[in-house]
Amino acid sequence: MNRNNLNFKTLALTLGDINGIGPEVVLKALTQWLPSATVRVAIVAPVAAVQFWQKKLRIEQNFSIIRNFAEWPADEQVALMQTDCGDAAIEIGKWTVASGSVAAQALLHATAWAKIGLIDAIVTGPIAKVALAAAGYNYPGQTEFIAERQGVKHFAMMLIAGSFRVALVTTHLPLRNVAAAITQEKIIDKLRVLHRELRSRFNILAPKIAVTGLNPHAGESGMLGKEEEEIIKPALAQAQREGIAASGPFSADALFGRYANRAGDEKLSFDAFLTMYHDQGLIPLKMAGFGRAVNYTAGLPIVRTSPDHGTAFDIAGKGIANPTSMIEAIQLAVDIITKNDGDRAV
Repeated sequence: MNRNNLNFKTLALTLGDINGIGPEVVLKALTQWLPSATVRVAIVAPVAAVQFWQKKLRIEQNFSIIRNFAEWPADEQVALMQTDCGDAAIEIGKWTVASGSVAAQALLHATAWAKIGLIDAIVTGPIAKVALAAAGYNYPGQTEFIAERQGVKHFAMMLIAGSFRVALVTTHLPLRNVAAAITQEKIIDKLRVLHRELRSRFNILAPKIAVTGLNPHAGESGMLGKEEEEIIKPALAQAQREGIAASGPFSADALFGRYANRAGDEKLSFDAFLTMYHDQGLIPLKMAGFGRAVNYTAGLPIVRTSPDHGTAFDIAGKGIANPTSMIEAIQLAVDIITKNDGDRAV
């Protein structure tokens, strides 16, 4: 079957770590969310792992098992792609080398399909970074893994909850290493990526971006740190010369506190925020949309999303995982690839 002739958009969906809640939220999402008539979903996972979790969770779903896209039944929108993803031995509630390998192999298949145009988006289940590394794939996260496989050097991790969008200059770093990792070049690069992404994928013609400082009170004119004066402000000046509407640096606590209570204040109407490190941006984002936020990778040639949570090994196999964020991740990917993206209220 020729996907292009039928004008389908195809989304690849991975389970993440097969020992965590990834399989549960994926299977639950597919019982609660239905693709539009022009969207298909390929589950990229060992068949045995999917069948194990269906039985464990008592979720009855019948997926056609296919070996390639040409075998996809014309009347079915969800199929299980039979691919070599390694050992599907499951040990509920803990990471293993095998679970890391399975997660990596699923990503390798999905990114390979993306490079040759067989799929339009990737939605990834949550992984254990330590398992990925133990399996021989030493990346800070799936964001960097996918970017490298896509041949992309300029990208940004962004979390989205409705119209609240937060991108990060640094991602998964120990806090003690953050300051040294922040450079003018890195800030300018993230602003360029974010500006282009908001225009091309989110249809915002003149995006406005707020940039936080690194230090308390944005450095208090150098008294509490020099990074704002020596790194962040020069980076913003360069971005502005390039036509990027970036403002700041703002004190993060004041900025997000005012934004949370911004009713009627157009001065605080930003399309996205760029923050210096992980928790600085993700704490306010998750307070606004916890359980419904989506992790989005800006700068890729393909759309990539994932839920805003981790593997939650402590509740794996108990049947209590909430699939809402996975549903939101799937829906956002579909909205973008079908050109129907729009802000959804937090």
